[in-house]
Amino acid sequence: MALICSMAGAQMAQFQALYIYNFAKNISWPAEDASKDLVITVIGDNELGSELTKLAKTKGVGNRKVVINQVATVSNLPQSDIIFLGESKSNLVANLTSSQDGKKTLIVCGKKGLCANGAGIAFVSEGGKLNFEISNNNIKKQGLTVSAKLISLGTSVD
Repeated sequence: MALICSMAGAQMAQFQALYIYNFAKNISWPAEDASKDLVITVIGDNELGSELTKLAKTKGVGNRKVVINQVATVSNLPQSDIIFLGESKSNLVANLTSSQDGKKTLIVCGKKGLCANGAGIAFVSEGGKLNFEISNNNIKKQGLTVSAKLISLGTSVD
């Protein structure tokens, strides 16, 4: 899993989609969800939503089928395993994290620094490279467990 990628404009969504799939594979999801679809909801990033939809047609996470939802706001969110909050909607992070408190949802944001506001993972793009910040504490607060491997590949902010 190459976690630092060089990219140009349109490739960003492709790389982020692959990262999100890898994040999903490195989270211990509740045993009772093993036979359910893995639901990823994207807020405010249609290009990423499209890339995830393409991946979901051919890839699952473990034995779970992946379902992608795209929404414009944090109100009335569908039950989700992963919620991605696009950079253009980053001002909604506090509302999102409070609405998902204790729901076993991984919150991934498209803007650096949002782990300080409750996100589990936040993408960082610097010098044409994509990486991520990760808050094991925030992920644990959601009732999820993340692999040590994933923590070591990102920049821990705890």
